[in-house]
Amino acid sequence: MFRMWCSRIIAAGDSLTRRHLGWVFRTASTRPRVVISLFAAAVALSVAMITSIHFETDIFRLFPSRQPALRLLLDSLQWTGSANEAYFLLEGDPPSLPAEAGRFAERLEQARVDGQPAFKRVTWRIYDESQAASFKELMAYAVIHPQLFVQPDDLPRFVARFAPDQANTALQQLQADLAGQFGGFASGLAIVDPLSLRDLILPRLKNGGQALDLDPSSPYFLSRNGAVLIMIAEPARPVQDMAFARKLVAAINDARRGSPVSISCAGAHISAVLDEVEMKSNVLVSIVISLLVVLGIFYLAYRRLLPTLLIPLILACGVLFALGTAGLFLRSIHIISFAFTALITGIGTDYSIHIYDRFHSERAVGKTSREALELAILDTGRGVFTAAITTAVPFLALMVSDVRALYELGLLVGLGVIYSLYATLFFLPPLLLFMERRFPITYRPIPGLGLPRLWRAVLRHPAAVAAGSLLMAAGLCWAAFSITFDGELKNLQPRHSEAFLAQEKIERNLSIAPKQILVALEGRDLPDVLERVSRLDALAASLQARGQIVAWSSLCRVINDPKTQRELSLRLRERFGDARLEQSVRGALDRQGFASEQFQPFLDGMSHLQRAVPVSPEEAVARLSASPLKGVVDRHLVKTASGYHALAYLHYSGSSLDLPAFQAALAALDPAARMTGIDLISNQLRDAVRNSFTGAFLLGGMLVLFFLLAHFATMPSGVLYSLFPVVAASGCMLGTMALSGMGLNFMNAMVLVTIVGMGSDFGLYIRFRVTAETPEERERQYVQIGRSVFLSAMTTIVGFGSLALTDYGAMSSIGWATNLGVGFITFFCLVTLPAAMALKGFSRVD
Repeated sequence: MFRMWCSRIIAAGDSLTRRHLGWVFRTASTRPRVVISLFAAAVALSVAMITSIHFETDIFRLFPSRQPALRLLLDSLQWTGSANEAYFLLEGDPPSLPAEAGRFAERLEQARVDGQPAFKRVTWRIYDESQAASFKELMAYAVIHPQLFVQPDDLPRFVARFAPDQANTALQQLQADLAGQFGGFASGLAIVDPLSLRDLILPRLKNGGQALDLDPSSPYFLSRNGAVLIMIAEPARPVQDMAFARKLVAAINDARRGSPVSISCAGAHISAVLDEVEMKSNVLVSIVISLLVVLGIFYLAYRRLLPTLLIPLILACGVLFALGTAGLFLRSIHIISFAFTALITGIGTDYSIHIYDRFHSERAVGKTSREALELAILDTGRGVFTAAITTAVPFLALMVSDVRALYELGLLVGLGVIYSLYATLFFLPPLLLFMERRFPITYRPIPGLGLPRLWRAVLRHPAAVAAGSLLMAAGLCWAAFSITFDGELKNLQPRHSEAFLAQEKIERNLSIAPKQILVALEGRDLPDVLERVSRLDALAASLQARGQIVAWSSLCRVINDPKTQRELSLRLRERFGDARLEQSVRGALDRQGFASEQFQPFLDGMSHLQRAVPVSPEEAVARLSASPLKGVVDRHLVKTASGYHALAYLHYSGSSLDLPAFQAALAALDPAARMTGIDLISNQLRDAVRNSFTGAFLLGGMLVLFFLLAHFATMPSGVLYSLFPVVAASGCMLGTMALSGMGLNFMNAMVLVTIVGMGSDFGLYIRFRVTAETPEERERQYVQIGRSVFLSAMTTIVGFGSLALTDYGAMSSIGWATNLGVGFITFFCLVTLPAAMALKGFSRVD
């Protein structure tokens, strides 16, 4: 019963296809004006829809943000403001960098966009003159609250500073320092800290929250090797405001013009503008060049101008209608997804090639225009229709994915293929009839492109050809198991764009370590959150001791958590509780000739040491936020409506950190902790893409199988001929990539969908057309359809494989994978399939 129902469904589908093509042929050949009018209206509507689409460049927006690692990364960028910061790298003669940085910073502060300041702040020094007062206030507070700022191991040294001999030594040094300095900053610090207690506090404040590997002796954001000075600026508006971003980049270019040192930029605004220009340029240049080459190939093969000129119209309709339809569902499209429309340039031309080649061939053997056109549309068109559906369906099946990259790819290319098919079916018949009436020509046989010799060579030794092909496929498929996956998202970006190169300079000169893990500990109670951070610090310290991480930073590396404060407060009270601390320090000042009343704020603070109690976390954070260390607080602690988010950064190299073991240890230490990092993001995105891709691939494969069964209703073995190139070419493509050192990534894996569509198409064409009774007629059929297959493969390689020459890593990897995949498909269809058909015996396909 099941087989009977399947047979009925398949037969009904085949009948509907034949009737549908008959209707298309009659409509296109008898009512061309109506067809053209409807298409013109559709073009106008599509253009209107496209104008409402925004093109995005952020690589992270290609993937589902619900993935834990990616979600935390995006949250942290938003919380800390890093998502909107701009970075400027100054390179040149090291002694001149600070002065040039000052001049450049002044120009940035004066920059205007729409009459308003372009930047909220520009920072390039640890602190500057405007922060002197707040820095002095912080030091005045810190030296009398050591329980908050001094590390437990340093407390004995802190206490020892109050001993008479060390106090005298510190004051003598202070006298020498004041005698040799000018200005009030040193005097101000001396008043609030005459014993230089800050020497036990400043290194911790500076290093504990350090995000970059800076020169500790420099007051500037200067790399340890002295080669690069970094400047961090916060633009006035978010990166989503592209109009502002474009004007901001223009203002930056004006500010750095004429500078004697090299100034390069990185950051979201710069990447959004420069990468958008770079990517659009790559895509448009690739499309234009590939279109010109495709037209040249078509014209050289057929030497007919009007059919050649029709191809841009067909492709334009395919792309415009696809983008216009996408505009009904999507407010924005990623530029990488748009790049896949180049695939329409290659695939969309196939249908024109197959139908026109059949028409031309039939006219060359004496058929009338009507007869040749009817055979081309109703006979070859049936194979073309099935081929288009089996190409579009795997792409459209990707729309079930929640991965944006897959969804947009499937929507644009799937619709583009279908629209290109119908543009061909509707435009080609009236054009050919018009051309026959207005420009009568004599049709001559089309060059065989060496295919007759290939056909005869294959048929002389079909067993050897088939065996050799299978051995090659088996060997490369075996090699495919060793292919690697490149999860580095930065490798998908333009490799020579300024933003990309500047980011590489930051990593090379200023990064503490090549890789980083971010851990978030969250809750509504700040003391509890900081207690949890201190436990994480203990875990990080053990990892550093074992060499698994290079360094780490957290808020509890800058200030002590409540538990540590309680311990230190107790020790301070035990040491100073009964001492006459104020009189002792006053006496030391008097002995060294200082007027002790000038140091009264410090002397008054001695009572805090004698009655030391833990400082509330809220007060500690408020003190730091009001000081030059505000950036450290902002980087490590964020308060939102949902509570506090404490962030810790662990820096490591290569595979030194055992991520699974660290995840397990962190989960045991704090089950609510979240973590992210490029390695984690890559792993999670890889799993998400793989799962979505696999589901869509299976769905598309089942639908392709159904359409193939419908097409080969009377000869199911034809399905094998259509699917063999898919399997063999996919394996050989992956095997060759593995042997050549290329890896799969999030983008070039999509080429497998193209392989499914084109592989089944080409196999279908060969099996469907080479069915004649006599050897001579079979050779003629093979040459005719083989020529179409070969030209289709060439146009696809030119149209989409040309992306291999672009600078954009994502597009380049797609282009190389396409070239390999399409090349192997063509080989198996033109060489292996004829050998297999000869061994099995040629048979007809009704």
